[in-house]
Amino acid sequence: MPDTTFPPDWQPQRDFGDGRIGFHLADRIATVAIQIPHKLNALDEPATAGLVAALDQAQAEGARVLILTGIGGKSFISGADLSGFEGPRPTGTDFTDRQRILAACPIPTIAVIRGYCIGGGLMTALNCDLRLASTDASFGIPATRLGLAYGPEGTRRLMEAVGPARAKRLLFVGDRVDAQTALDWGLIEHLYAPEALWPAAIDMARQIAANAPLSVRATKEIVADLSKDTPDRDPARIAEIARACRASQDFREGRDAFREKRPPVFEGR
Repeated sequence: MPDTTFPPDWQPQRDFGDGRIGFHLADRIATVAIQIPHKLNALDEPATAGLVAALDQAQAEGARVLILTGIGGKSFISGADLSGFEGPRPTGTDFTDRQRILAACPIPTIAVIRGYCIGGGLMTALNCDLRLASTDASFGIPATRLGLAYGPEGTRRLMEAVGPARAKRLLFVGDRVDAQTALDWGLIEHLYAPEALWPAAIDMARQIAANAPLSVRATKEIVADLSKDTPDRDPARIAEIARACRASQDFREGRDAFREKRPPVFEGR
């Protein structure tokens, strides 16, 4: 049996990727966990395929927010298991392709990080919307120690988080930085003691799940559009998103709940 001390009482409802990825849904919160503790949750080809399948499952079951984590407490994701990506593969199945799918997921995603968050693990975390970590987490990109380039998409997300100079420092040196440094540099948004990390993640997920789904998804799409280079932006699409929110039943529910001084009940319509 895998070590399931983190997340607490982890019991997946479904497994994907030959058991490498666990899935649990409760209260419209999907939890997707990398469960390869004997390899410190290093991602191989079946694991990345399973991750995509779990993202699809979350959307199919109507999840409003998704938590991504690694079981065991020793590692979020320790990188890509390079031996697990050897040999020819069809287009759309490599690590970068599947990272794009994670980044484009319409559901808000929260990376919950304990232990190692290294290389491809850091790329995975950066492709989530928010990153929460415990004080025992560490971060690094050893690509230059392996004779690899990190790739333009991963490097761009890294630069967006920490700026060009710190991105180059992480890539040139290839060492690890601790969780406090990661917070100071902008790699993560929140830092907690290990025992406080999971409760904080669940509390944040519940707050997001209670908000209007159309508005939350609109925010995600608008931020993504504004992050593009100016010629690639779609102002007509963004205007349509805003109009759809104003015309929604959820907007009417939010307005009525405010007037009636009660919590709103949003249906995503």
